[in-house]
This record gives sequence, C-alpha cells and structure tokens, in this order.
Amino acid sequence: MRRTAGTLWAVAILSAILLLPSAAPAQQEGAATAPEPQEAAAAATTPSAPEGLVHTVVEGDTLWDLAAKHLGSPWKWTEIWERNRYVTNPHYIFPGNRIVIFPPSATMVTIQEEIPVPVPPPAAAEATPQEAPPVPVAAIPIKPVPKDPYLAISPGDFVSAGEFLREKPTGIGKIWGGRDPKVGFSEGDLVYLLLDKEIPAGQLLGVYRVRGPIRSSGERPQSGYVKFFIGILQVGRMDRDGQLNARVRHSFADITRDDLISEEIPSYSSVKIVPGEEGLEGTVITGRNGTEIMATGDFIYLDRGSDAGVALGNVFRMVTVTGYARGIPSIAGKRVRSDVAWAAVVRVSKEFSTAYVYKSIGGFGAGDPARRGIPPP
Repeated sequence: MRRTAGTLWAVAILSAILLLPSAAPAQQEGAATAPEPQEAAAAATTPSAPEGLVHTVVEGDTLWDLAAKHLGSPWKWTEIWERNRYVTNPHYIFPGNRIVIFPPSATMVTIQEEIPVPVPPPAAAEATPQEAPPVPVAAIPIKPVPKDPYLAISPGDFVSAGEFLREKPTGIGKIWGGRDPKVGFSEGDLVYLLLDKEIPAGQLLGVYRVRGPIRSSGERPQSGYVKFFIGILQVGRMDRDGQLNARVRHSFADITRDDLISEEIPSYSSVKIVPGEEGLEGTVITGRNGTEIMATGDFIYLDRGSDAGVALGNVFRMVTVTGYARGIPSIAGKRVRSDVAWAAVVRVSKEFSTAYVYKSIGGFGAGDPARRGIPPP
C-alpha cells in the first residue's frame, strides 16, 4: 500500500512537469491573436465608408415623395435625380426601377488652435542639470468653422418665387372641373384635366398662376407677365366616362380653372449671399402678389438680369422717398431718398431677376430704384 501511494504521487508530479511547457505556448498564441487595447479603440472609432440607400420603386412612388422621406424636403428632389440620370423624366419613375438615395449626414467640422510651448534656455555648462518645471497648458477652445452666409428662406417659399416674362406663358392644359362643385381646389381634392398631350398615370404636374399683362413705371418701363408656382397635381387614370382625373398633392393657394398646368416642377437649392459690386442700378417692376406696398417676405421682380451682370445671391437695396429737405434754402422741398429694404436674388434670366426681401425698415413700391451691393458702414 505504501509503495502504491508513493508511485501515484510520482506519476502526478511527472504529469504536471510535462504539462507546463505546453501551457506557455497556448498563452502566447492567445496573446498573438487578441487585439491590443489601442487597436480595438481605433477600430471602434474609425468611421465606416458612407453607403447609399437604394430604393426599389413601387407604384405611386415619385422622386418628390422620396426626397420628402429621405432628404427632409420634397423640394430637394433634384438631388436624387442628379444621382439617377438614367431617369429621363424626373416626375415619372417606373415600378421596379432602382433609385440610389444618399440621405444627408449632419456633420460638424471644427478647428483647434495650437499654442506653441516655450522652450527653456539651455543650462550653463557648470550648472547642475535640473529637470525643467512643467509648463502649464491652458484649455484650448474649439471653434466652429465660420459658415458662408446663406439666405434664410424656407424651401416652400423658395419654390414659389416666380419670375417675370415678356411673353405670356403657355402650358399643357387646364383644370376644367372637379368631383366636388368648388371654385378653388386644395390638397386632397380630385380634379378633372383637359390636357394637350398624353401624360402617364402617376406623373406629377405643376400648377402655375399667371398675372398680367403688367406695364411698369420707372426709368426703364417694362411690359410682361408674372408666373409663379402654386401647387402639384398627380395624374390618375381615365374613368369610365373618358375623363382624366388628378389629385391635388400640394397647394400654396386655392387652385382655380384659370391656372396653368405645366410639366415643370421647381426645386430648392440654397442661396449663398454674394452682395455684388456697387454701382448697378435697377428698378422694381412689381411684386409677386401685385400689392401696392412691399416689405419683408415679399418676392419682387427687377429689370436687371444676367446680361447686366446680376448673379444669384446678389443683394439689392430698395430706395424710396422718406421725407423732404427743410431748413436749407438751396434744397428746400427736395425729396429725400433712403434705403428701406434689402433683397437677395434667387432667380435670374437674361433680362430680369427675382429677389426675396429678407429685411425692411419701411415699405416700397413698383417703380422705386434698386441699387446692388451693401455699402460699408
């Protein structure tokens, strides 16, 4: 019994000694395959490559609706179309089409100021070397990168800016009636169309209001028409009586039988403020709504366009009579003109431009002068 117990203890000790060399390689192998903490942290913070969203079109889809869902505004539909140029008509897409969408990602870019750390002078040769005291480092503020000034205007307002035209605009048809006996139609209403061409079911059509003819006053009198966007229709199908119907998808005002139907649908794009050089003189032709007095929030039409050097984002100051000179015999009774409003150009043609009045301290009217640029204070 004593010999057997001694033998068993010897076998156990020998087995432990034999197992020790194999345990170390196993631990080394595990250490080689496990990522270092720094590598794991870097992998966690490294952004993945941006990926687009691909949408398969179903019946009833439009780029307008997809932009509203994925880009936050239906008026940004051209951003999707730019990535899917195989679509020949942007207002009508077929079921089964694969549309590439890139949702916007909100990112904040920052810059950090770097403060140089002073280097202590070298110690004298005979001096005993001493460790330099730590240099206190102040907290470095993180500042946002200055943004370019952009016009503060909503997409809905932007698309309804309109334009001034010399010739009376034409479209592809009109509304001749509605399912309900109404004078004006709004969102959700079913209307019946009389069109000059065949339009596929599901296509979107724009509705425009035309005002004119308008004859302006001022140094350069103009004659023409105002055309501005007021709504969207989505074409349906022929009913049993052969009547083509459509649904009012969106409206800025009640749509009437006198309004124009077009295949054109405006889109939104941000407007960067670029005041432009001083010296260009223009005249206010009229406002979009035809009111006698105009102020902040109005769209106005100017008698200067790209042929005169006007560009998007240019700023015009509206000038009007604000009083009469008194007390000075040489100019007694002379009218005093002052800047009363500021407008940024949002649309330009060769002859005319459309501007949004973003600030006013007084009213102005058709025929008043408009001067480009923002003078220094």
